[in-house]
Amino acid sequence: MTQRQELIQLVDTAFVQVQLPQFETFRAQLGQFSMDLTHGAETTQVMIALRKALLQADLSLKLKNRIAGLPVEYRAIYDFIAPELKAVDTQTVDKYTHYGFVPLKFGSTVKYP
Repeated sequence: MTQRQELIQLVDTAFVQVQLPQFETFRAQLGQFSMDLTHGAETTQVMIALRKALLQADLSLKLKNRIAGLPVEYRAIYDFIAPELKAVDTQTVDKYTHYGFVPLKFGSTVKYP
């Protein structure tokens, strides 16, 4: 099974299994991510958007518990994409460090003089 197929399977499973009303907005995003992956969107780009959406799925959770507090199906998606994006994140950090910006873990940046 390819990386894309496994990701599609995880997203589809999460979409079907989790029916909680507090995740209705995120569930709609999962449907869009599944369609994007099925129609050939770039896997890395979808994984980055999916990671961002997962971190914002339940804003009532404290930042360090954002993933641990999610349903098991959502955590499985995050656990799958986190190692895949680690290399991408390293390249991004290297690029921004070269220009004097360092992206922080949750989307902000710090500029060094």
